[in-house]
Amino acid sequence: MLTVLSLMDDRSRPKGSRDPLGIEVIWSYMGRKVVGNLTTVTSNLDNFMVALLCCHHANASSDQPDQIQTYYLRAEQLAAYLRLAAGNENFLGITRAKANFNNGYLPLGKSEAAQILSNQLSYGLWGLYSTAMQVAGLITGSDRRLTPQGSKLVAEMVACMGDAQWQSFHQLALNDEVSLERVQALAPAFNGLLRNTGVRRVVVSALLQWQSARRLQLELYGWAAEYLSGFSGDINVPAFCRWLLGQSGISDELRATVQQIQSLEPLLVLAATLMEWLQGQKDCNRAALRDVLQPRLEGLVLGEAWQAVARLPHRSFLTNLYQAGKAHDADALISCVLEQNKQVMHQRGGAAWLEWQGDALRVRVANDRASIPDSLAKHCHGRWWNSYFIGSFLQIARQAV
Repeated sequence: MLTVLSLMDDRSRPKGSRDPLGIEVIWSYMGRKVVGNLTTVTSNLDNFMVALLCCHHANASSDQPDQIQTYYLRAEQLAAYLRLAAGNENFLGITRAKANFNNGYLPLGKSEAAQILSNQLSYGLWGLYSTAMQVAGLITGSDRRLTPQGSKLVAEMVACMGDAQWQSFHQLALNDEVSLERVQALAPAFNGLLRNTGVRRVVVSALLQWQSARRLQLELYGWAAEYLSGFSGDINVPAFCRWLLGQSGISDELRATVQQIQSLEPLLVLAATLMEWLQGQKDCNRAALRDVLQPRLEGLVLGEAWQAVARLPHRSFLTNLYQAGKAHDADALISCVLEQNKQVMHQRGGAAWLEWQGDALRVRVANDRASIPDSLAKHCHGRWWNSYFIGSFLQIARQAV
């Protein structure tokens, strides 16, 4: 018998098996005050450009929903092979696309052999990038039709690529299979479009400062452009936020929002760290857990600017966690985490991951690599676990420079 071990795919886990404290909805709420359309996964400008072209091709090829999806997938697959032919491997579905490309067999469509992801509609451009484009007013409806603004943008892209080359792309994407030779012939024109600085800037502008974007996002775009001008190195959200607060021209509203995010993040890191640690403490008693946690709270200081945020999700949990952390009360912190997990899992129709069984901790979902840092003060203030969509915003803005 052959046994194959592989890493767990998060998407295959049971419902409710992620985010056991409901932290995502908290930081997402704060992030949406500044960035209205992007998500944590929509950070690749090339993917947005390809997605717009896929929308154009699919809706020009059919008016039937199922057929539109098929034509969209074919265009996405063809684009993947064109990007590979130009040496670009930074796209969704690279593993399967590269295997097909190296074999010289390039199928297109909805068949299992053609799909470059396990479920391309869900995990590819159709599923992951459409919401951001719809919020930005570039597409509309379940069939991903281009709006007038989206059509104008695609027209500029097609003009850059060349009408003859676009027609070649359109015709190739109608087929069930495409030859490697045809792909290699079209790749330079397609790659030239994706790399065109002028077009990229227009697309970034449409995504980040669209006509009805929130005021704070429009302001953030201006500051991001200044910050990224001449910037080199990795994008760092906390470093950008510190820089932003040091600018004298920042509006009071944006300043207050960034300060609220800065004060909220250490609290969320504390909660997530405690949850992960407790998942590895099966059958430990209260006193032993308290003795481990208590000395690690020394020097912990938590900000309170987040308390001014109206309608913040899970406010009672955050308030209790903040008060327990401020008091360096190890027992209260542990109880707070267990109670929040119980409530969140109950809302999802599941059982708590952690609960007391007498004086011992019962663990339903264990973490075999659980650990806790010696100093939670340094740990919580020394790292960010959540990007508040600002990371994706900076990544997209940077790709227009």
